[in-house]
Order: sequence, then C-alpha cells, then structure tokens
Amino acid sequence: MKYHQQVILFLILIVTLLTQSCNVGTSGIWKNESIKPDVKQQLDKTNADLFKALANGNTKFFKQLSSDALMEKDGDKLDTIVNQVSDIFKDAGNYEIVDEYYVKNSTTNITNTVPSGLSGYNDYLIKYLALNKEMYITLFSVKGGTNDLLTIAIYGKYDDDWKLNIIHFGAFKIMGKTSPDFYKLAQSAYKKSFLIDAVNFISLAQICAHPGDDFFRYQKEAEMQAFHQKLMAEVNEKYKFPLTLNNLKTKPKVFRIYPEVFKEGIFPMVQYLSTINLKDTTALKAENTQIRKEISRVFPGIDSDKNFIAYRAFNEIPDGKKLVEHYGFLDKLN
Repeated sequence: MKYHQQVILFLILIVTLLTQSCNVGTSGIWKNESIKPDVKQQLDKTNADLFKALANGNTKFFKQLSSDALMEKDGDKLDTIVNQVSDIFKDAGNYEIVDEYYVKNSTTNITNTVPSGLSGYNDYLIKYLALNKEMYITLFSVKGGTNDLLTIAIYGKYDDDWKLNIIHFGAFKIMGKTSPDFYKLAQSAYKKSFLIDAVNFISLAQICAHPGDDFFRYQKEAEMQAFHQKLMAEVNEKYKFPLTLNNLKTKPKVFRIYPEVFKEGIFPMVQYLSTINLKDTTALKAENTQIRKEISRVFPGIDSDKNFIAYRAFNEIPDGKKLVEHYGFLDKLN
C-alpha cells in the first residue's frame, strides 16, 4: 500500500532495556489529571526538552536526557535514531499529549502493566520493564502529512532527575483515525455486505495496529485479528483475482483494489489490466467509463459515501521487480 509520508508508516525504531520480569511490586498508577502537579510539571519540561532535541536533531541534548542504562545498551544507535525522526518532528512543529502515567513500584526490575481502560474501542495496555521505583510514561503524537506518529517515552527517576529509559516511534493514525477506529468502520461496512470497503478499512487498521510494538497493545487486538482472518477468508472465497469483467467487450481484469490516501480523504484505488494500448487514451477513457458502471455492480458499496474512486489501467500486471507504466483516472462521485 502506498502512502504519503511512508517514513512514518514503516518507521520501526525501538530503544529498550533488558528483558522483562515478573509483575509484582507495582504500588500505584496515576493517569493524566490525577498525577501530582509537581511531578507533572517536571515531566512537562522534560517532554518539551525531548521534543526539542528530536526536532533539532540534537543528539547531544537527547543523550543528556537518556539514562546511563539506555546509553550503555543502545548509545551507539541513538545518533541514527534521532537523525531518522528529526525531520518529522521539525515539520510537525509541536506535539499532542495522548496520555501520561505516573507509576510507583515497591521494588525495581519488574514488569509494569498499565491499562488505559478495559472496554473502550481505543483502550490499550502499556507493558515494560521498570528499572526504577518511580516511572513516568508519556504517549504523544506528531503529525506528518496525512499520518500521525506515536512516540512512547518511558522515564525512570534517578535521585532527583527523570531520565529516558525507553523510547519508541510507530504509526499511530491515518487521516486522524487509529487502528480500532478503522476496525469499527470495517465492521460497519461488513454488516452492509460492503466487503471491499470492509477489507480496505481492516487493512488500514493493520497498518497502525502496533504503534508501540511490544510495549503497546490495543485491548481489542485479538478481536481485530479474528475479524481480519474471517473477513479475508470470505473475500478470497467470493472474489478470485485477477477478476475478469466479462460483461464488457474489452474484458479488462481487475487485479487489485486497495485504499489510497489523498489529502481529501481515503478512497478506493482500482487497478486493472487492459488490452487497450495505454497511448490510446480515447479508447482507454471509453473503456474506463464502462468499468465504472460494472465495478459498482460487482463490488457493492465501493461507490457509496465517497467522493472519488481512483483507477489505474495497466498493459501488464506489475510483479514488483520493475516499474510498469499505467494510465490513471479519477472518478468524481459527488
């Protein structure tokens, strides 16, 4: 799937510490407004410093914010990490706090499991190794074009100072929607028997399903995976691609449908094999006009509640090994 700002979607940068242990010893968890003002004030400044270091590509400042344990384990990787994300943070200009947690432990080197909630669509679990008796978790997002990048910053308190123990960057939102948001849309489309829409939505859900890798898990992850498997089995049974549109004289073959992100929104992209030479644009346009009518019949719902459907005509099916020419059309529905 092709998206603007691909660096966000495929960025898997992780700095972690040691292995995880048991889950005994957590004595208290405070979230957002319930966090003591003096603690929050201190971490507000630390988070602002972290963002500034990342936006400016200031590896020296970033390392000053990092714990000795982090430096010992991954200090040689930090320059690369900061350089890879600095443009995203610089272009964003600011950040939005998603959630914050203050955690107290009775001992160290234990696993903290921190739930945001249990039953909400976007509820999640944070799980990590707590090296300190006092830990602080900040989840904040930055915008990069049509996508949002989630940063998970986990600090430990060393004497009077808070230092960064863990940092992770991952795809969080596409056009303002999280993985569970897309799952909900997929469920709605499925109930209407709009299978292609359901597949497109669940594929978007998969892209941003793990913004925090092993540190972050949506509570509905297993449910989403089960729905995805069920849906794909049903779609693969109903549609065999490439699918020939036999009702059309030129018999074009649809070989791929996927969601494409435009600045105006997310719309279906239909790719098909045509026997008409791509240079014969007049004949291609006439064929595409007929395809538009047939597509809505073959794939119910594909043209419902949308502004556009995009099309690409090919004279050969791409194999991923070379660039293949195509001719594009945009069907404006509203």
